[in-house]
Parts: sequence; structure tokens; C-alpha cells
Amino acid sequence: MKSKLKLKTAAALTFAGATLAWAGAAAAATALTLVGPINGNTVGPQSSSNPCVIAGTTCQQPASFGYNNFDATGNVSSYNMYSTTPTATVADGVQGTPYTVGQLAGAGLTIFNVAIDVNTTSAAGETLQLFEVLGRTASNLPYTVLYNYVGPTVIGGVNNNGNGYADWTLNTVSLAGLPSTEQILFHAQWNNASDGAESFFLISTAVPEPETYGLLLSGLGLMGFVVRRRRNGK
Repeated sequence: MKSKLKLKTAAALTFAGATLAWAGAAAAATALTLVGPINGNTVGPQSSSNPCVIAGTTCQQPASFGYNNFDATGNVSSYNMYSTTPTATVADGVQGTPYTVGQLAGAGLTIFNVAIDVNTTSAAGETLQLFEVLGRTASNLPYTVLYNYVGPTVIGGVNNNGNGYADWTLNTVSLAGLPSTEQILFHAQWNNASDGAESFFLISTAVPEPETYGLLLSGLGLMGFVVRRRRNGK
């Protein structure tokens, strides 16, 4: 009898341990891939409906979509910046007001890349230490790291610095499946910036869903049918 009880207890503990291990694995952050350097001004510009989340410069934003307009000066040894909305200057290391998934989706940002416009030309200069996408379900809960990139990686030495286009991108963030009320915050750490302000902005990479393709094809087919009828005089 005792041996059966021990076996049942051991099995229960094993199952519980496996469940906890699975839960921990499920909560692990997804690693972002840093792509670049990108030359030729091919990704962007920021001013074309690609909103900033962290930038020490004037950004062109959709309505009600703010960013951390941090106080930027040259030769700053390190930055530790969080996003915020509406637009405000949030001090180094201070968490700003989060976006919601619904707000990001409303700006067409369900699936997106994070673009980095670097302002440092020195090849041995600026280094990206960390970038994170943080999420939480309510204001009284701590943030969970949903996506991250962990450096250090030198991102200076670009030849099209500070012109509103991406010099590097972090790929790819998907908010699909998250509740619209989920709170989202962006966090970047970098150092040895020596010129003007960096900007981190979002570029949508979403493609139309199959239903959208179907409607598009149906519309094109109907248009062709109407054109043929007109040509035939019907």
C-alpha cells in the first residue's frame, strides 16, 4: 500500500515538474535577429507611416501614437530608454506609458520589424546592448519579455546615418493572438553614440490574409468581366 502511494506521489511530482518546466519554456522570450548594415536608403523612411517608439528627434506619427522623444546630445556614454505614449520626454531608465496591442494593430502594426536609424559614423563607436519588446496583461502586473536582442553588437560605421532610413533592423515581432488590451513597451540600451539622436521605428511586414487575397482576386475577376462586356458591346 505504501509503495503504491509513493509511486503515485512520485508520478504526481514528476508531472508537476514537467508542467512547470513546460510553462517556463513557453514563457521564454523569442530572440530577434539583427539585420544590416543596410545601405542605399531601402528601408523606410520613418516619415512614411513608420512610427517611432524611441527617438531623440521629431518623428512623423499616426494620430494618437506617441514616442519617447528623449533628450539627445552627442558623446553620451550610454542610453537606457523606454517607449511612451503620448509623446513625451522620459528620463533614462524610466518606464514610459505602454501602448496596447489594439493601438498598435490600429496603426497596422500587428506584425512588424524594428528599424534603427543610427547617427554614429565611427566604425568602432556605437554599440547596441539590448532591445526588448515587453508585454503585460494589466497595469498591476510585471512585464514579461516577449522578444529580445542581446548584444553587444557594434552598429556604428554606417554611410547613410541619421537620414530617416533604417541602418539596421530587428526582425520580426508578431502580436497576433494577443488580446487587444495587452500592454506593450519597447526598451533599448545602447552606448558610445557620438553624433545626433538615434531613432527606433516600426515597419509593418504584415501581408494580406487568405480571405483578403480571395476578395482581391474576385474583385479583379469581376473588373475583367465588366471590361469584356463593354468591349463586346453588351
